[in-house]
Amino acid sequence: MSKQHREFSARLRRLEDKHSAMTSGYSAHVGADGLIVVEPRKPVKARVWVTPRAVVYFLGFFFLFKGFVMAALGFASYEARLTELSQGIAIERAGAIVMQPEPISVFIGHKLRPYIH
Repeated sequence: MSKQHREFSARLRRLEDKHSAMTSGYSAHVGADGLIVVEPRKPVKARVWVTPRAVVYFLGFFFLFKGFVMAALGFASYEARLTELSQGIAIERAGAIVMQPEPISVFIGHKLRPYIH
């Protein structure tokens, strides 16, 4: 292979690499010497949509919701409705398991009860 052909192949490889780098976007700016310089943007990492903060907010809202429902219905009525729900189809039984009272939502329910009734 001749020297010119190797140089040409190397230039083609550099151009192909630059082209593939610019497929995710590019930015252009004017350099200090007045030349327009086009540079590829760095690829953006995939964002994780379920962050630890989102999980904490979801759980906090869920406990608050359960406490509010307990306070609004009354604890005896809430238990009766859960018992009825646990006799239903599979999805209703799963809902009954999730909605079981636990110490956090019971505490919230007791704190909200005077404000609701």
